[in-house]
Amino acid sequence: MADNDEKTGQKTKRNYDKRNVIVGVICLLLIAAGIGYIWHKNAKPPQPADDVTSAVAVVDIDRLMPEHIHYANLVKLRAERFLILERLKSYATDAKSLEPPEINPADNVFAEVVDQQDNLREINLRQQLKEETAVKENEIRANLADEKNAAIKQVTDKYTNEILNCTIKLDNARNLRLKKEDTDKLLDEMERLKTERGKMAFQIEQQFNLRVAQELMAWRSGREKELGLNNMQQHQKDVEDSNRRIALEQQRSSQYMQDRLNMLQARKKDSERLIILLHTKDDEIELLQKSILKDIASKATKIAVQKHLKLVVADVPLSNNFFGNSSALSFDENILNGMVVGIDAIDITDDVLSQLQQDKENALQRRQAANSAEQEK
Repeated sequence: MADNDEKTGQKTKRNYDKRNVIVGVICLLLIAAGIGYIWHKNAKPPQPADDVTSAVAVVDIDRLMPEHIHYANLVKLRAERFLILERLKSYATDAKSLEPPEINPADNVFAEVVDQQDNLREINLRQQLKEETAVKENEIRANLADEKNAAIKQVTDKYTNEILNCTIKLDNARNLRLKKEDTDKLLDEMERLKTERGKMAFQIEQQFNLRVAQELMAWRSGREKELGLNNMQQHQKDVEDSNRRIALEQQRSSQYMQDRLNMLQARKKDSERLIILLHTKDDEIELLQKSILKDIASKATKIAVQKHLKLVVADVPLSNNFFGNSSALSFDENILNGMVVGIDAIDITDDVLSQLQQDKENALQRRQAANSAEQEK
C-alpha cells in the first residue's frame, strides 16, 4: 500500500512539472511576440536617397523624347509618312493635268480665204468679209463665254466635290476601318468621277464651238448676200474645210481620252502602292514610339528604385502633344487620365536625361571604334 502511494505521488509531481514547463514556454512566446510588435511599430522607415521628400516623381516626356537615341529615326519615319500622304492628296486635287488641252478661241472657223478672182472688187469684198468674219467670230465667242464658263464650272464643281469626299474617306481610311475592297471601290469611284468630269467639260466645249459655227455660218450667209457675192464654190470649200476640222477635232479628242485613261490607270496603281506603304509607315512609327517610351520607362523605373520612390508619372499634355494622342505617351493610362500630380512631386527628368545622353555617347563611341577598325582593315 505504501509503495502504491509513493508511485502515485511521483506521477502527480511529474505531471505538475510538465505543466509548468508548457506554461513557461507559452509565456516566453508571448513576451517575444510583444517585443517584436513594439519594435516593428517604433521602427523608422528607410530614408530616401538624396534628400528625397516625396514618394511620387514625374518625368517630362516632351524633353526626353528628342534626346532618345532613336528619335531621329522617328522624325524620319514621320516625314516619310507626310510625303506619302501629300502625294495621295495631290492625286485627288490635281485636276489641271487631267483637263483637256485649251482650244484657241482665236482660231477661226473659216481660216481659208476664197481663191483670187480676176475682179478686184470681189477680191476686196472677200478680204473685207474675212476680216468681218474674224471679228464676228470673236464677238460670238465673247457673248457665249459667260454661259460656257458657267456650264463648265457647274459640272466641274459638282464632280470636284464628290472627288474630295472620296479623298477625305481615303485619308481617314484607318479611322473609318475601311477594308481594302472599300478603298478599292473609293479609288474606282474617283477614277469614274474624274473621267466623267473631263468628258462633260469637253462635251460642253464642243457644243459651244458648234453654236459658234452655226451662228457664224448664218451671219456669213446673210452678209454674202448683202455684198452681192456668188459664194457657192467657196461655200463648198468651206464645208470641206469644216469637215476636215471636225475630223481633226475628233482625233484630238480621242487621243486626249486615251492619254487621260492611261494617266488615271497609272495613278490608281501608284495610289494602291502608296496606301499600303502608308499603313506600313504607321505600324513602324507606332512600334518605334512604344520602344522609345518603354526605354524611357525602364530608365525611370531604375531611378525610382535608387531613390526609394513608389510612383513615377509621365508628364504629358492632354492635347497638342507630339503624337496627337495622349494615351500613347502615358506610362499608365489610368494614372494619366485620373491623377493630378502635386507640387511636392519630384522631377527626375534630368536623371533620365543623363542616361539618355550617356546612351548617345556610348553609341557614338561604338561607331567611332567600328570606323577605326574598318579603316585598319
